[in-house]
Amino acid sequence: MDRRILTISLISLSLAACSNVETRKQAKGDFDYVNIKSSKELQLPEGLEKPAENTLYSIPEVNNQGPVGKRVDVRAPALVLPLASGSRIDEFDKTAAIWFDKVDDDRDLRELLIKAISDYLSTEEVTFTSEDLANNVWESDWFHVEEESGYLFWSSIDLTESWRFRYSLITKPHGRSVGLNVELIDYMHTSDKGSTKKIDPIEQQRVEMAMINAITSQLDYQYRLNNRDDRIARANMEIVTLGESDKGEPALIIDYPIDELWRYMPGFFEQYNFKVTDLNEDKYFYDVEYTLIEPSLWDSIWGDEMPVVNFKDGPYRFKLTAKGKQTTLVIQDDDKQVLSKELLEENFEVLDPALSFR
Repeated sequence: MDRRILTISLISLSLAACSNVETRKQAKGDFDYVNIKSSKELQLPEGLEKPAENTLYSIPEVNNQGPVGKRVDVRAPALVLPLASGSRIDEFDKTAAIWFDKVDDDRDLRELLIKAISDYLSTEEVTFTSEDLANNVWESDWFHVEEESGYLFWSSIDLTESWRFRYSLITKPHGRSVGLNVELIDYMHTSDKGSTKKIDPIEQQRVEMAMINAITSQLDYQYRLNNRDDRIARANMEIVTLGESDKGEPALIIDYPIDELWRYMPGFFEQYNFKVTDLNEDKYFYDVEYTLIEPSLWDSIWGDEMPVVNFKDGPYRFKLTAKGKQTTLVIQDDDKQVLSKELLEENFEVLDPALSFR
């Protein structure tokens, strides 16, 4: 499956204790300092006076209980990446590792996130072992990574690493924000040196962050699939129709939400020779100056002839009004008179594709 997204696979974060992985954890250079002993205190012959000591650079005695030398993991901590639209890290709300805000009013954000988790598990051939819908908690089966050596009949598995995760969702009361937490709940590492169920905290944090980033990438991919499907559906439907405003005025009914259409309108004005002179985003109107430019003979010969809106030169006001998920567009002339139904019909062949923004 060509997902065309930043795929963060757990395989790339294998916790295997093989030499190449261990090398990536270690600082470069030698570790002779581990075996260095403290120098003995200066011994003076009798009769000599001990010189004054400067303790400015003295190293205090430390009771070190942590790893030293090759056992020190020098890698930086992994980070949660807000890869999907509407995703964010909230430094003031640590109840979730990452938050997702609703960007698609037509789809339930919680269901989209559950689908993203399920779809990612499917790509790794993993399923859920438990689902607690009431408490928004899911647990996965085992993710496995195996490392082989040899060839064909002489191949052997040198090590196996396995992980199981718990996924928890937190939904804000308004339902427009959902938080995600991922917790590593089981771990197993088996090699020719034996087996262990222990994992160091740095590795655990890296694997948990990688899982969150993989799910966020999957959600971003789902968003883009939904946008593509919406565009295809819109391309096959009638976007612009003739109708009336709530006041009974001749109008164009456009199948875009008002905020979306508001963002598209400057492109229409620029392409069809309207110059914006004023606008009011709170009241949703554009004041424009229109100059009618008839196409030249050469334009028609060379195939550069552009469709022309057959309005008189002068100022106009394009007034947008929300109508559910659609927008009503009323056009007024310089005298604040609404353009007639006949004039809209005359120009509909040009306005329809222009305001469809296909």
